[in-house]
Amino acid sequence: MTPSHEISIRLLSAADEALVLSAAGLFDFSPMSDETRAFLSSDREFLWFAMANVQPVGFVSATSILHPDKPPHLFVNELAVHNNWRRRGVATKLMETVVAYGRENALWPVWLAAEGDDRNAQEFYRSLSDLSERGAIVFEWE
Repeated sequence: MTPSHEISIRLLSAADEALVLSAAGLFDFSPMSDETRAFLSSDREFLWFAMANVQPVGFVSATSILHPDKPPHLFVNELAVHNNWRRRGVATKLMETVVAYGRENALWPVWLAAEGDDRNAQEFYRSLSDLSERGAIVFEWE
């Protein structure tokens, strides 16, 4: 298995649709062709893959959010790492990449919401430096 320091992080483009579709095991559900194509073609949606050689082992997706009274900011939609690659620095590299991208492209702040019962996610995000916790409550219509 590739050491974690040999993981590369890659911002995907519209040319990477087949790569996303081939990485179905990383997502909650299998990626859908039309939605994948639209996401990768958008200038407000971002998807980074963590690659071990040519194999995707994790991803983070984010969306640039616009509002009339605020500068653009970056919302992290989802972070996932294959079970065999967890606790090896992959998620940290992915999040460092997103934060750097947000700073470099004036998409600031970068923010996300963690599920209230997902203690692993909460502990991971708390372990990242330069982060503030706001105690928000998230409501969802399903």
